[in-house]
Amino acid sequence: MISYSLRCIFCKKTFEVVEGTNKYRLYKQNMEGKFSCEDCDRKIELESRKGLLGKL
Repeated sequence: MISYSLRCIFCKKTFEVVEGTNKYRLYKQNMEGKFSCEDCDRKIELESRKGLLGKL
């Protein structure tokens, strides 16, 4: 399996994207792009849900 090591733009940790995942596909389309790790993605999603529910 092919994998790439990327650096998270938020926490600056190195993480791997494995062939067959959505992040791998996005990376192959735009290798110069900025990507975030799964932990930071989860934090961002939770914060956005809190903000959305706070407005209701």
